[in-house]
Amino acid sequence: MWGRVGADFYLLDQVRGRWDFDETIEAMKAVSETWPESSAVIIEAQTLGAALASHLKKKISGIIPIHVKQSKELRAMSCIPAWQSKNVFIPLPEKRPWVRDYVFELTNFPNAPNDDQVDATTLALNQLRGSLFPNMKAVAKPIERRPPKHEHEYFMGWIPARLDDDYTVVVYDLKDNAVVRFFRIPAQPVEEQAKVTYKTSVYFNGAVVRVIKGYDEALTYSAELKGTYIQKIEFDKARFAAAYENLSQLIRNRVIDIPEYPELMAELNVFRSEFTFDEAPDYTTQIAQQSAINALALCTYDLDPTMWEYHPDIWAPFEFDIV
Repeated sequence: MWGRVGADFYLLDQVRGRWDFDETIEAMKAVSETWPESSAVIIEAQTLGAALASHLKKKISGIIPIHVKQSKELRAMSCIPAWQSKNVFIPLPEKRPWVRDYVFELTNFPNAPNDDQVDATTLALNQLRGSLFPNMKAVAKPIERRPPKHEHEYFMGWIPARLDDDYTVVVYDLKDNAVVRFFRIPAQPVEEQAKVTYKTSVYFNGAVVRVIKGYDEALTYSAELKGTYIQKIEFDKARFAAAYENLSQLIRNRVIDIPEYPELMAELNVFRSEFTFDEAPDYTTQIAQQSAINALALCTYDLDPTMWEYHPDIWAPFEFDIV
């Protein structure tokens, strides 16, 4: 059982044994009940694992079978940067006695008698580093009809449009780190589009409306005349790339909540279509042209992607000697 907070990874628990099929199922159910907040159960879908995944799908939520293609050594090597940067934390051996066997196996791989703990570790770390999608902190249901929380502050990302296009709005809650409204509407006359933007801003406690400087000065000026607070963000190609990278870090680190708006999810899926060596999505390989991505980047380009810090004293960085 592994968890992640910001850029840090925590080995939370481990159960080992030599079990037959039924015993393995019972062991997995027991661990799942012990950690009900777990969001995914990753199973190597080779031989017994494929049958386990199929059998457990109706008993445990979040079962994800993974077909491993790379060698054990290559998968382990892809995790080395996380260890070297001291972002991996494991329980102290006096708190969890099994840690001694765990450290022995990892430090003697690939020459240790067993490598099952290495396999489980690399599988978990590679997934937590970003292979699972959408990699949100949580997936919430759309909350468009709920009134805003009046003590919260909001940003709006607005991509205006003329009559032959759609315009897009993303509303972001700065306190909850969540997208709370997304809509894309066929372009309306200038006055109507400016009115919708103004009313949305007023509804969300006078949200600051961010636009890309130079996109459509006439439309943004029309919204300003109605009393909308417009913040013009100057994005050249380099700043766009930086905004996309920051957005990717926020998603990978599960800092932000994004409800399952189908159009937004579809754009995110295309946006991450290129992958890095460790199979994590690389959001910087494409300069996105999708309006939803650009609106989301406007809201999040200056947010800290590692804003959460949590270091419970039972865990320690992997840097001590264990006899």
